[in-house]
Amino acid sequence: MKDEKLEFLSDEVRKGNPIGLREAMEVVEYQSGLRKLREERSEKRERILKSLAAVACSAAGGVALVLGEIDDSPGLGGIGLFLIAACMYLNSKLVNGK
Repeated sequence: MKDEKLEFLSDEVRKGNPIGLREAMEVVEYQSGLRKLREERSEKRERILKSLAAVACSAAGGVALVLGEIDDSPGLGGIGLFLIAACMYLNSKLVNGK
């Protein structure tokens, strides 16, 4: 989506050099399109990171559950089970977009 002419004109605007009205309108439209694209990418990246965090949390809960069973520790097993359930809930909210 990069346009060399509009990038040059954008630099001219940033420097404070005068440009034509039509060119200024094109620059504004171009910059707003770039901003929208950056926001979409940012939202997608944020969603992926949250999902990975939920998966890592579920894995930590699974490890805690297994270690609690090995050590015969009901508290650690309960914490592991709670972590797994909480992460499943958070991940389902992420997938549904709420």
